[in-house]
Amino acid sequence: MKKKIIIFILFFVGVYALVGCSKISSIARFDYEVLKYEDIEDEDITISFRVRSGVVSQALPDLIKAFENQYPNITVDLQTVGGDYSALLKTTIGDINSNNAPDLIIGYPDHFASYFSASALVNLQQFINDKDVGYTKAELEDFVDVYMPENRDFHPDYPEDYYGLPFNKSTEVLVYNRTFFKELYGDNYVNKIPQTWGELDTLGKEIIQKVKNGDADEIFVESVSGNKTTYLKMSDYLSDNLPAPQFYPFSYDSSDNAFITLVRQFGGKYTERVHIEKGYILFDNEEAKSALAYFQNMARQRVFALAASFNKKYNSDLVETIQVVMTVGSSAGVAYNASGRYEYELGAAPIPYYSEDKKFVIQQGTNIAMLNQNSDAEKLAAWLFIKFMLEPENTAKFAVNTGGYLPVRTSAYETEEYIEFLEDPALDQKLWSEAVEVALSYPERGFTMFVDPAFTGSAEIRDTVGELFTAVIVSNADITKRIQQAYRELKPHVKNN
Repeated sequence: MKKKIIIFILFFVGVYALVGCSKISSIARFDYEVLKYEDIEDEDITISFRVRSGVVSQALPDLIKAFENQYPNITVDLQTVGGDYSALLKTTIGDINSNNAPDLIIGYPDHFASYFSASALVNLQQFINDKDVGYTKAELEDFVDVYMPENRDFHPDYPEDYYGLPFNKSTEVLVYNRTFFKELYGDNYVNKIPQTWGELDTLGKEIIQKVKNGDADEIFVESVSGNKTTYLKMSDYLSDNLPAPQFYPFSYDSSDNAFITLVRQFGGKYTERVHIEKGYILFDNEEAKSALAYFQNMARQRVFALAASFNKKYNSDLVETIQVVMTVGSSAGVAYNASGRYEYELGAAPIPYYSEDKKFVIQQGTNIAMLNQNSDAEKLAAWLFIKFMLEPENTAKFAVNTGGYLPVRTSAYETEEYIEFLEDPALDQKLWSEAVEVALSYPERGFTMFVDPAFTGSAEIRDTVGELFTAVIVSNADITKRIQQAYRELKPHVKNN
């Protein structure tokens, strides 16, 4: 296990090219003074910390309480926003425009590009360098190196300055219904878990036939009344009397992640960053079209789906009703697939790939940043909270309590709590631990984790390609015409426009 962690931390290469220069030199490097805690310890200070509701917000109260015990004059107002991370971005941009921004925010690199463009993002380097409240060289080097570049290269004159720090990181994994596979394939079921998309295509058609034949009709218990047990009759999902089948072997959780990952796995390009405020779309290429055609064909064969294929918003709803038995999603979101109505066990495995030489898997999860509509005293309080949350013991505790998120400090992997989580997890944490094991195994399996460099507008691009992928997979849209439509919608980001 320790060897696997070392390989993960030291030897895989994240794809994150920092290129070009910007035209925004007029933005001040620092617009605050770093105070000492002694300067504020007699003040009652409240700082706001905005996150997405869900597993992240649920894991924070105990850590916030511990921070407030350490700094009794500082209160942390935890603000949660429902919906996805795009909703968090839109809410925060609105509050920046109305001069009501939170002190701290988590988000993706493309979100931070938008905050920077709105002149709302605080350059943290002055805090980092401060001899009293900053980081030593050794402490800064303790952060997992691959997570750091996406927090730099905002200001063209100071490309090494940090505007954020890694907060909660994850990747994607394949989650499968282990109970289903065991019942259909016996003790050797693991050999059936697909490693490539080609294997998934073959397996998916086989599973469809087995479900149609009724081979899965007595696996999942609907109810027990006296001596009578009623089972979910899965063959009904594929009844000829239905307007459309209600079962697919596989569904991808995130349409935008699917597009970005699969285009890269087919050798295609997605975007190109010039500088923080300029970038281009590049996905009108033959590789991207081939990827879309490949998965559109799998969708036509009723093997590959999205939640929208069922008129649902969340893939986990389909896992719970056994309408899907395999899904690719965030390692941090595996808990959402836990059993609801039916009893079953889940397993985790690496995501499928198209070819051995392009085994790409997306690096995701958010960073934490400070917004600048506050006083120097509030900035210091916010910085102290950042430092507290990113202490090795606390990033490890946060990772354990959220499931499949990964600690952001190297030494966090060596804490007693995290080692126990990996080697001897509690019963309700076994799937989380298994998903993390998969994430840690990617480098030695030959996968490359990647993150595309962010720029102003890349969040919009991400949303647009998600809609494109959904149209191609769910509505069988013409691929060339749908790409052309996306280019029209993203006209400011078209090269030579």
